[in-house]
Amino acid sequence: MATLSGAKTGRSPRDKRVVKDETTANELWWGKGSPNIEMDEHTFLVHRERAVDYLNSLDKVFVNDQFLNWDPEHRIKVQIISARAYHSLFMHNINNMGKDGDVALFFGLSGRAIREA
Repeated sequence: MATLSGAKTGRSPRDKRVVKDETTANELWWGKGSPNIEMDEHTFLVHRERAVDYLNSLDKVFVNDQFLNWDPEHRIKVQIISARAYHSLFMHNINNMGKDGDVALFFGLSGRAIREA
């Protein structure tokens, strides 16, 4: 498989926005040199609604249920929804859960239950 990424490639840390609230205000690095650019909650909700409307307009979306972080004490469950197959594949590869037991754990099953399914 081969793709063309276009003129702009790579990540754009200066395009990242984070909602600054009572939790993130003290937990994240803000200010000069920080990759965390402040966004208010209302603006986030407007952008989220636009994204949901776009995804709802599509005939097909790709869904990945995954863990972020390999350390069991710090990992979180996420559901990644994308419009393009190659974005879904990229997210699957970058956040690969690894063992079948991890997949079972994600869905609240025992490792044995997933092997028997």
